[in-house]
Amino acid sequence: MSTILSFGEILWDIFPDYKKPGGSPANLAYHLHALGNRSKLISRVGDDQNGEELLSFITDKGLNTAYVQKDPNHPTGTVGVEFDDGEPSYTIHHPASWDFIEMTDQLEEELQHADAICFASLSQREEDSKKTLGKILNGVRDNCLKVFDLNLRPPFIDRENILECIERADVIKFNEDELAQVSSWVKTENLPKHILSRHPEKIILITLGAKGSAMHSSDGFFEQKAYPVSTGGDFVGVGDAFLACVTHLLLKQISPKNILSGANKYAAFVASQQGGMPEIPGDIIRNVNNP
Repeated sequence: MSTILSFGEILWDIFPDYKKPGGSPANLAYHLHALGNRSKLISRVGDDQNGEELLSFITDKGLNTAYVQKDPNHPTGTVGVEFDDGEPSYTIHHPASWDFIEMTDQLEEELQHADAICFASLSQREEDSKKTLGKILNGVRDNCLKVFDLNLRPPFIDRENILECIERADVIKFNEDELAQVSSWVKTENLPKHILSRHPEKIILITLGAKGSAMHSSDGFFEQKAYPVSTGGDFVGVGDAFLACVTHLLLKQISPKNILSGANKYAAFVASQQGGMPEIPGDIIRNVNNP
């Protein structure tokens, strides 16, 4: 059982006719917990009803809340979700409590036990949380796996910080649009090759939507087609589910091909559900853990 920290936002995704708990790091922490890890979310909610409801929700899910702080001065985060031909778009309200995550003595002690730290770009849009994450990345052990997920959500895109996070991370996940955006920044037509030529120890993940996923590393290039998705889902949090599963299997030292296969199957199930933190059946977990 691995100890994995997820840093960043927990919030309410407000859909046209319902709301669901969300936030990429919160989704990630939930799925890491569902897969059997000691998953700990580092976040912050407001001292309000939305915050209380979020804490109750993740407590009921069995997720550790020891590092979810309460903020008396800023509201719990919310995101408006709308759909265009099935693709979600987001209105991320600002500022929110998760912009002000603080370092604590308890959290500093926890860093020495972490096998992996997962973080994303959106949660660094304000200096308070950005500085706290910097302290966390400096405080973890040298062999702690650093997993970075781009969340390019205009207008909260800090090019220099994103490039710095790519430098610091061991594992980097892009979707196709994010890959194209960062490629244009560094003026390369093959970003994975560009990164690996300078840092051969890194792992580059690319989610390809309905086409599946890919992994670039010093071990080679691996692809996996997507698995069928049953109807009724909203596709929210699918990339988070994929990355959680990849992180889980990397720490178990599973082969790259089996990692992508397991992660794609897991993500396909989440895509068929509503919201980013659905109940995960036992047979899905067993399939992932026994590739």
